[in-house]
Amino acid sequence: MEEKEITAGLKEQDAALQSDKMRNTKIGKLLLTMSLPAIFSMLVQALYNIVDSIFLTGINYTVNGYVGKDIGFDSFTAVSIVMPMTMLVVAIAIGIGVGANAYIARKLGEGNRQNADKCAKTALIMAFIAWAVMIILAFTVSRPFVAAFVEEKDGVDVNYVINQGSLYLTVYLALSGGLIIDITLARILQATGNMKIPMITQLVGALTNIALDALFIMAFKWGVLGAILATVIGQWAAAAIDLIVFFTKKQDVSISLKGFKPSRHYFARIAKIGTPAFVMNAMGSVITIIMNIMLKKYDNGINILSAYFKVQSFVFMPVFGLMQGTMPILSYNYGANEKKRFNDTFKLALFIALGVMVVGTLLFQLCPELLMSIFKSKKASEGQTLEEFNAKNALFVQEGAYAFRCISIAFIPAAFSILIINMLQSINCPISSLLMSLSRQLIFLIPSAILFNYLWQMKGIWFCYPFAEILALVVYLPFAIKDYKKQFAYKAKQYEEHLLGNV
Repeated sequence: MEEKEITAGLKEQDAALQSDKMRNTKIGKLLLTMSLPAIFSMLVQALYNIVDSIFLTGINYTVNGYVGKDIGFDSFTAVSIVMPMTMLVVAIAIGIGVGANAYIARKLGEGNRQNADKCAKTALIMAFIAWAVMIILAFTVSRPFVAAFVEEKDGVDVNYVINQGSLYLTVYLALSGGLIIDITLARILQATGNMKIPMITQLVGALTNIALDALFIMAFKWGVLGAILATVIGQWAAAAIDLIVFFTKKQDVSISLKGFKPSRHYFARIAKIGTPAFVMNAMGSVITIIMNIMLKKYDNGINILSAYFKVQSFVFMPVFGLMQGTMPILSYNYGANEKKRFNDTFKLALFIALGVMVVGTLLFQLCPELLMSIFKSKKASEGQTLEEFNAKNALFVQEGAYAFRCISIAFIPAAFSILIINMLQSINCPISSLLMSLSRQLIFLIPSAILFNYLWQMKGIWFCYPFAEILALVVYLPFAIKDYKKQFAYKAKQYEEHLLGNV
């Protein structure tokens, strides 16, 4: 089927496509121009996640008859509990987007614009289907999910945490279409070499979110409701820009569904390629749920893990942004059988990723107390003494700083793993990529977390992250090298047999 599909669109000629630069531009310049907008937009995304937390932990006014001792901390807890479900939505969108991104870039590299076009349309349909599923989940699982992670603890208003967490999750899921559409269309644009529009949409979405956080949470005093409304409005603002760009300016591919007949072939292709990316991100959701089950018995456990994910996003988001720029270049040059350009791109991306992770490791090792202080309560709430307020914050920062030092040992090996997974996706090895993702985030992580929690309680549990990361890299690196050699040999054979030809 693949050969017939390739031959059908072989050497389809259109005047200079934007994606042609992935064949001709110098690798250093190309990788920077492709990655920097994504890195910038991802950092902005990380920033407004932090800003949400700052505003929530700064709440000291009464919301809905709150009867606990620390409404800022309880508000942060409510949002921390729902984080795995929000991660799941992002994972689904990324799975669709990455699947479309790699396939479209590869087809453009082969000179097959027709099939790239059909893939883009199919991806948009998949985004709407995913949104419909999220709407159903919004009104069925939100409250039971939140209630499962709320423990009776001294000074905590359990009803408030459940009600506010359920409200946040219901609104997020029901209106998640903005996020799913934005991520899908942004990845399609990136596949054609257009990195500026995705950067602009991220920037607009983030700035909208931040501005509305200040307005809704602090000025209008809407608490958690204000936080989620700011989030979804920002997401839809970003999606609106994507749609306007596609329908008002000609792109290398079209998403117009007029007269388009969906084909199972493209659904399968997107799902096959995007599954490892979905799993890698969805595993983050599953792992967080399992970790939260173990951590909920500790007073600060869930909130420490939530704080970690928000701060580490400043380290990992630039690497993920780098991967957004790297993926289409690798996929395109694999499709074009440009092995040297492929290798040069991989080496440069690895060098940059390692640099980012080294800086992140130093930051988490040397000043974790400063990082944790972002998430402590900002003001004593009604009914809370100053001594209680200071003691609670001090313990939270101390326990969190210890966790940050332990987990950050995983950063440098993670740079290798993330890039290898990205590379395997680009050369059409989704199974290998999936297995490596599963191992580092599930197969090796969860058993070690259970064991370390049993042996050393919360102080031990944090070591499961570096343990799993290092073990996955050692086990799967030889298999990744083997897949790389096999796939390029296959691609070279296709060109030798004139099944493919450079445009």
